[in-house]
Amino acid sequence: MEKGLSVLREVPQCKVPITPELEKLLHPDLFMKEPIFTRRLTPPEEGEKVYALTPEDIKGIRNLRGSVVDLHPGMGGVAPERIIGMIESGTKLTSLDFMLTKNCNFACTWCFASSGPEQREYLPFRILESTTKEAVELGATLFVLTGGEPLMYKDKELGSQRSRGDHFFRVVEMIRKTGRPYGKEIKILTFDDVALITPEIANRFAENEVGLCTKGDTLEAELQDYKVNQTRAFDKMQQGYRNLINVGYGKTKKLRLVVNSVLDHTTFDGMLDLHIWVTDRGFDHSIVPVHYCGNAENEDQEAGIHSPHVKVLYDLIARVDEKLYDIKWKPWAAFTYNKTCNRNRSGLHIRANGDVTACSESPGREATDRYTFGNVLESGFSLKDLVDSERLRKYRKEFAQGHGTYVCSPDVCDLYANNLCQGGCATRSAYSRVDYNTGLITKNDDPHSYSEHREDPLCPAWTVLAIKQGILREGLLEEIHNRILRKSKRIDPKEFPFEALNY
Repeated sequence: MEKGLSVLREVPQCKVPITPELEKLLHPDLFMKEPIFTRRLTPPEEGEKVYALTPEDIKGIRNLRGSVVDLHPGMGGVAPERIIGMIESGTKLTSLDFMLTKNCNFACTWCFASSGPEQREYLPFRILESTTKEAVELGATLFVLTGGEPLMYKDKELGSQRSRGDHFFRVVEMIRKTGRPYGKEIKILTFDDVALITPEIANRFAENEVGLCTKGDTLEAELQDYKVNQTRAFDKMQQGYRNLINVGYGKTKKLRLVVNSVLDHTTFDGMLDLHIWVTDRGFDHSIVPVHYCGNAENEDQEAGIHSPHVKVLYDLIARVDEKLYDIKWKPWAAFTYNKTCNRNRSGLHIRANGDVTACSESPGREATDRYTFGNVLESGFSLKDLVDSERLRKYRKEFAQGHGTYVCSPDVCDLYANNLCQGGCATRSAYSRVDYNTGLITKNDDPHSYSEHREDPLCPAWTVLAIKQGILREGLLEEIHNRILRKSKRIDPKEFPFEALNY
C-alpha cells in the first residue's frame, strides 16, 4: 500500500443497471483534461493577499456562522470565537463524535469509512455510556453520531430490537440523561442517509430534538441510486425527507436539518438545482467537494472537480441565495457560507474500532500513528487522561501552526488571520494537492500534510491567486458558469449573466 492512503475496500459489484441516460451522467465532459494554468503558480509575494477582507466582510461571516449553530460537519456552523472562548474559559472538550457502527444499508462509491452492508464493527453501548460521562464532565455539549448508518446500530448486550433504530435511540436517550445532572443543554447531531426514516423514526427524531445531517447528492434518481449502489434508493430517500418534513424538520428552529452533498464530476451539473430544492424546504446545505480518498480515487476523482468548479458554483449559489431567499454571503472558503471545520480546535472522534482521532477522516493507523491518540476499547482507557495529555496538547498546537504558503496561511488569507478558517478541510490536504504547474488536483502521498503544511486544494482561493498572477486559462470560468446554467432546470440563464468582476 502506498504511503498515506486509506485502506480501500473492494467496491461491491454494481447493482444498478447502467442505462444510456445514466451513462451520460456518469461521464460528463467537464473540460479539465488539459492544464488550467498557462504557467507555473508561484507563492504570493511578501505582503500580497489572496483575500483582503473588510471589517464588514468579517462581521458578515461571523454572523452567518452563528445562524445554524452546530449542524455543519466539524461544528462548521459555530462561530470560531465562540469555541475559542469556551477553550479559554477552561472547557477541555467541546464536542465528541461516535462512529457507532460501520454497518450501512448503502455502499457509496466514495465511502471513506469503508462502511457497507457486510460490515459489523461497532462501539459497545457500555463504552459509549462511560465515555459520554467523561466527555460531559470535560465540557462537551455536542455529540455527533455517525456510521455507517447510525439507525443500523445494534449491540446484542442491549437485547433484541422491537424495530429498527431502537438501539440507536437508546444511545440518544443515554446521552440526554447523562447531561441532565450537570445542567447542560446537550445537542445531538446525527449523520443519516434518510432511506430508513419511517414516520415512526421521524417522530422519534423529533421527540428527541435530534439535529440531522442527511445525504442528498443529486435530484437525478438513477444517478443517486448508482452512487449509493442500491436500486430505488432515491425514492426511499425522498420518502424519508417527506416523513421528516411531516414532523416539522425545516419548519422550526428546534428541528434543524442540513443536507450534506458530495460534489464530484457526476453531481456537479445538478448541484445548483439541488441547492434550490434544499433551501425551498427550509433546510441548510453543506457541499463537500470530493477528492482523492477512500474509493473516490478509484472512480469519482478520475474526471475531477477542481478549484474553478468550486469557485464558480459557489458564486452562482450566493447570487441565487440573495435573489431568491434574501441570504447574503460572499464565497471565500471551500464550504458553502464559509462554514469551515472547527473540529481540530477542541473536538475528538471515536471510530467503530475504538480509535480516538482528531477527525472522522484523518489519516488512520494504516498510514501513520500520528493522528490516533488512544483506543476506548483498551483496558484502563480514560478520556480525561487523553484530553489532559501532553501529546494531544502538542498536536493541537501543531495543527494551529501547520498552515501552508500559497492560500491557506494567515499571511495571505484574512479568513485564516481572523480565525475564520484553519485551512479548509485538513483531510483533503492529507490526500490531495494542487499541481502548481497545471492547476489540477492530484494525489498527495504525504499524510502528514494533514497538520504540517495544510492547503485545501479545492478552496476557491487557488483560482483567485491564479487570476491575480494572470495564469488562469482564458474563458474557463465563463465556460463553467454557462455550463451550470445550461444544465439547470430551475434557473433562467438571463437572470444570472456571467460577471467577470466577481472573479
